[in-house]
Amino acid sequence: MSTDVNALLGHWPFRKIRKNTLDDLRHVHRTNGISGGYVASLNSIFYNDPFEGDEELHALIGGTEYKHVLTVNPTLPGWRRDIEDGLKRFDIRGVRVYPTYHDYDLNDEPVSELCDALQEFGLPLFVTKRMEDERLDYLIKPKPLDVESLRRFVRSRPNLDIVVLNIRFAEIVALEAEANELPRLFFDTSGLKDKVFVLEELLRHVPAGKIVYGSQHPLYCLKSTHAIVDMVDLPDETKRAIFADNAKLLDRTN
Repeated sequence: MSTDVNALLGHWPFRKIRKNTLDDLRHVHRTNGISGGYVASLNSIFYNDPFEGDEELHALIGGTEYKHVLTVNPTLPGWRRDIEDGLKRFDIRGVRVYPTYHDYDLNDEPVSELCDALQEFGLPLFVTKRMEDERLDYLIKPKPLDVESLRRFVRSRPNLDIVVLNIRFAEIVALEAEANELPRLFFDTSGLKDKVFVLEELLRHVPAGKIVYGSQHPLYCLKSTHAIVDMVDLPDETKRAIFADNAKLLDRTN
């Protein structure tokens, strides 16, 4: 059974989301052979206090097969307390950040302090490269996260599990050296929309062990993101690694 490292529940202010309940998530996962995964709160991105969105998320997924990913804005006070509370109350399995929406640089001191805490707690960091095509966001205009900034950041944290979410083919290729040199750097598949059979071409540049399946449900069509891996001409063991085995490396509680 597969694992989805990039699932979300909540509301999206830019358009109506019609398949955003836990039942909807479970149904589309089961239909595509996915047994669970990592879930974050869409609401937390936009609340003044992201933790309130995570309280809502816990009410939905607490005690289920899904792993809670806490949303943190490291420029706000109290984020360390939120992580500690999240560990105690929600059994969180990771932290997700949105530098483009919360307007900070990954290489600034608040992020460095957050990374120190995550290494202390043994939690992976999920870095959101983008949510949707930046041109679709009309209420706010998130500043794009440039590849050079991302490069400096991942190189500065070789001992932290980092998953870059919704990153495009060309952007991963630009980070080819980092992908091959940093053992705890991963990329999810949700952003691979550049071309037909994009995964086959990508694996000529980066090892299959660095790719994890992520859907970006409900913003993206899960069936389409699933087909990026499922429908290409790759060995079964490679698909199994991307769909399931690689994600196991992120959960240090196992």
